[in-house]
Amino acid sequence: MRLSRPAKTLALTLAALAVAALAAGAWRFKRYVDEDPRLCATCHQSSPEFALWMAGTHKSVACQRCHHAKPEQGVAMLGAFLLGKAPAGHGGVEIGSCAECHFSHDPRWPQVGGSRGHRIHYEQHRIACVRCHAASMHGFEPIAAKCAECHPGHAVRVQGMEGMHCFACHEFLGDAPGLRPTRRDCLRCHTAQGIHAPVKEHGPMAMACSSCHRPHAPPGETLVSCTHCHDFAATRRAGLHANAAHARCVDCHPPHTWSAEPASCQRCHAHASAHANGKTCTACHAFAGAPRPPHPQEEGGP
Repeated sequence: MRLSRPAKTLALTLAALAVAALAAGAWRFKRYVDEDPRLCATCHQSSPEFALWMAGTHKSVACQRCHHAKPEQGVAMLGAFLLGKAPAGHGGVEIGSCAECHFSHDPRWPQVGGSRGHRIHYEQHRIACVRCHAASMHGFEPIAAKCAECHPGHAVRVQGMEGMHCFACHEFLGDAPGLRPTRRDCLRCHTAQGIHAPVKEHGPMAMACSSCHRPHAPPGETLVSCTHCHDFAATRRAGLHANAAHARCVDCHPPHTWSAEPASCQRCHAHASAHANGKTCTACHAFAGAPRPPHPQEEGGP
């Protein structure tokens, strides 16, 4: 039976609508599999990973943006769920996933390319982002725990600093060379805490704080002795340094300023202050002659 022209038009229209509906459904289904976190929630909604993601900094990023799965893997996961089976391994984070956002120059994301820590770990040593960030991304452990895996024995043992995060001193996102804290790094933190340590030049040197302070050293060794740099035997033969009462360096040379001022002398010789007639103590009482070790100026110091 031949269809009339209006019937043919209607049939073609219905067929076109059916094809369009199938195409739209296929597109929506593909998008659901490739981009919709609700697919992951079908299995993971009650899991700690999902709960921590919902409360984390990446909650606006769909799971599939980082956990890439091929379309056939997505369909297989959905099929396994519908059949009540556990899906096979899926959705690993591929190398380069992090770079899509964090090396993209997109101002919506923190950019880490060329920063101090990532320049050393990611660019020079080719350490994958997930090596350090995988466990911390979902909040299972702090990222400092990952630092300890490659840097064992680097706990901070200075009283008052034991609980500090590695990044408090080893600032990852700056643009300075290397990761060792400079004098500027130390002073920025301590000044903010109200701890003011005026650092003057030590002789011809702009010393790094680490010259005297070793926060990762064993207990009792975090403060370096003056004799680490200065020849104690030679110093003890130099002028009034030879006096046994002058054996403890910091009694006369206050840390950070180092200069032996009249106030240092007067702590022990208060009765002698009147006879100076405006002169400094060392103008008459010679301590000169103590050898000064060579020491390079700290790169990047203030």
